[in-house]
Amino acid sequence: MRTTRLFWMLFLFSFLAGSVQSRELPNQDQMAGLFSKANAEYQKGIYAPAEQYYLQILASGVESSPLYFNLGNACYKQKRLGDAIYYWEKALQKSQGDSDVRENLELANLLIVDRVESATDPFPLRVLNGALGLLTTTQAGWLTIVLFFIANSLLAFYLLANNCFAFRALIGSLMIGILFVLFGCSFLWKTYDRDYRKQAVVIEQKADVRSGPGFENITVFTIHEGLKIRVHDSSNGWRQISLPNGWTGWLRESDIRIL
Repeated sequence: MRTTRLFWMLFLFSFLAGSVQSRELPNQDQMAGLFSKANAEYQKGIYAPAEQYYLQILASGVESSPLYFNLGNACYKQKRLGDAIYYWEKALQKSQGDSDVRENLELANLLIVDRVESATDPFPLRVLNGALGLLTTTQAGWLTIVLFFIANSLLAFYLLANNCFAFRALIGSLMIGILFVLFGCSFLWKTYDRDYRKQAVVIEQKADVRSGPGFENITVFTIHEGLKIRVHDSSNGWRQISLPNGWTGWLRESDIRIL
């Protein structure tokens, strides 16, 4: 039963990865022709040239969720799972609520060789992170500001009004204030996590993690393409990395792409 379910999920994944998003790139009319040309090459099944056209657009400084999404699909069609997951993660950073990107990533995780267990967050934190996960960092910031404004407006109404609605305004202000604190703290953590706790995706099919920065150090464990890891210090072309289960080591920078 589980094998049959996995087959249909992978079949659906192949179908999803076979499509491209044709939405135009924002504020980049001069790139629309190149984007359409890349999509046309992709639809004809010529994936390497399509990838090169998408990369040309990226090299010009243009970034968007559809561009990263299509680039990830082109890499997946060339059997480069690590690169595909990297570009889909970049697409998700640009558009947290994009269901196509999320579905591709969820199904791609079934193909990753490594299964790394990590501690489960408490249920309230998972709910809050799930809610914020649908928003970009900018949107989450604006939501926090709006909650702050509403809470203070209701508090001001309570202090100034002398009618039956004043107490209700106080209760509303307290409830919105609690949401503001929760979302505000989570937003600050999300910003810190993005700027100071860098993540990367393994793009090498098989990568040996060593005890130190250099081939003279022993291999402590091996990871495979598509796995998402934390990156820390760097030294002479090597990166110190860590896994969700606490394992740490050093990996060549060429084996990963930093998100």
